[in-house]
Amino acid sequence: MLLILLARIATAFNFIVILHKLRNGRFADSIIDLFCATILGGMFVGTLTGMAIAMMASALISAYLFFYPISMLNNIKKWFKKKNQ
Repeated sequence: MLLILLARIATAFNFIVILHKLRNGRFADSIIDLFCATILGGMFVGTLTGMAIAMMASALISAYLFFYPISMLNNIKKWFKKKNQ
């Protein structure tokens, strides 16, 4: 019962963080989050314990990317601005 509750909390947290990132224009982080959640879900499909582990791992990845965002797209934008000037 506790495992199901933790999986629900992790899933809700994960989606809230991804929506927040999308609303703030952090598309690279959102894509990485969704990709990780999909890959982890595919790796642990078939058991409730596996899916709970996948959702909690995905939530930890989302939290990490929330505090340490990926700046790959920003670097590309800066490069194009320098090139066009």
